[in-house]
Amino acid sequence: MLNKQKNFNGKISSILGIVITTSLLSLPAIALNSDHRSKIFSHSPKLVATEATYYNPSVSSTYSFTISVPDNAGQPLKAVTITQKPNFEQINFTVNESRAFASNHFVDGERVALSSIGGQSQDGQVTIVFDEPIQPGNKVTLDLKAEENPQHGGIYLFGVEAFSEGMDSQGLYLGTARLHFDSSD
Repeated sequence: MLNKQKNFNGKISSILGIVITTSLLSLPAIALNSDHRSKIFSHSPKLVATEATYYNPSVSSTYSFTISVPDNAGQPLKAVTITQKPNFEQINFTVNESRAFASNHFVDGERVALSSIGGQSQDGQVTIVFDEPIQPGNKVTLDLKAEENPQHGGIYLFGVEAFSEGMDSQGLYLGTARLHFDSSD
C-alpha cells in the first residue's frame, strides 16, 4: 500500500512538473508573438534642435522642434506630442497654424502634410499626426505657433514624445526641449 501511494505521488509530481514547466515555457512565446513588437522603434528618433522665432516677452512666436529619424529606426515616425512642463506661465498654442517641414527648417525643406493636430486636450499639450509617416533616414521640423511668449522670462521646458506607425503604438520619450525667454522686467 505504501509503495502504491509513493508511486501515485511520484506520478502526480511528474505531471505537475510537466504542466508547470510547459506553462512557464509558453509565457515568453506569448510575449514574443505580441504585435506590439512590430510597432516600436528599434533605434530611437532624436530631438536635435529647438528654437523660437522671438524670445521677447508677450509677443507671438513660432517654436520649432527638429526630430531626426535614424536609418535604423525600424519604423517610420507617425506622430509627435509636445507637452509643456509646469512653469510659472502656461503657453497656449494656435494649433490650427501648426506646420511641419522636411529637413531642418521651413527654409530648407518642403512642407509635410498633417492629417490631424490634436488640440490642447491637456493644457500645454499638442499632438501632431503626419499624413504620411516620416520614413527612417529623414528629419522633420515641427512649427508650433504660440499665442504669445511668456511675460515672465526664464527657462521653459517641453517634453517631446514620438509615436511610430500603428494603432497601438506606445510613445517614446525623446527628451526635453529647452527655450530661454527674456523677461519684461
